[in-house]
Parts: sequence; structure tokens; C-alpha cells
Amino acid sequence: MDMSKIARSTWIVTGGTIVTLIGTLLLDWYSFSASVDVGLGRTFSVSASVGAWDTGSIGKLAVLGSVVMLAGVVLLFVPNPPDLPFPLPMAILVACSFTALMVALKFLDHHSDTAIGIWASLLGSLIAAYGAYEMGGRFSMSSS
Repeated sequence: MDMSKIARSTWIVTGGTIVTLIGTLLLDWYSFSASVDVGLGRTFSVSASVGAWDTGSIGKLAVLGSVVMLAGVVLLFVPNPPDLPFPLPMAILVACSFTALMVALKFLDHHSDTAIGIWASLLGSLIAAYGAYEMGGRFSMSSS
């Protein structure tokens, strides 16, 4: 495979998808820590963190959206991809937009104590969506 023949938009989609996968699968979306001074020089501390899968149904949909994004990127690099009823860049754009929407909805639902994972997921999916749009994933409407 000649890496110099890969378009810039393909690299953008690939990078955004990797960042989104890391954000949804590996990094925490929310973290919380608290400490209470119980006296006599002792403190009681507690901390908790949750990832995308543990945040509810919207988080699970964001994870599934990122997996669909990965499938689209894999199809970009397959020598003879299967025929789809719609262009592959458009499918990737829809998957990226869906993932970004799920992350944004989760952020709006609970926007305090956010961790780096939710931000990486949002930025990665938006960057990948831009790359898919640049690749030709535009929606066209007839002018008649």
C-alpha cells in the first residue's frame, strides 16, 4: 500500500476516528472526587470515574457510533470494498455526526465534572465529520 496516495481527507477521518475511539472506549467521561476532614488530622477521600459505556443509553449509542466510524475507516483502506447503496463518505459523515450528537446530548444532560474522554470524543467525531465532508460525503438535493 502506497501511503503517499492516501488523500488528506482520509487521514483526517482516520485521525478523528482514532481520537473518538480512545475517548469513548479508554478514557473517562466523568470524574468526581471529594474529601472530608473528620478531625484529628484525618481526612476521608472518595473518588469515582465513569466511561462512556457506563453513562447510560446515550453513552452506549456514542460508543456504538464510534465503532461504526471505525468500520467506515476500515472500508476506506480495503482494496475492493463492498458496494453500498450510498457513497461511503456519506455513511462515514452520518456516523460521525450521530456520534457527535450523542456526545453533545450527554454533555448537555450532565455537564459538570466532565473528564477528558468526553471532550476527546466530541472533538474527534467533529474532526472526522469534517474529513468525511471534505472527502465528498455531502448530501445533494435536486434543484427541480
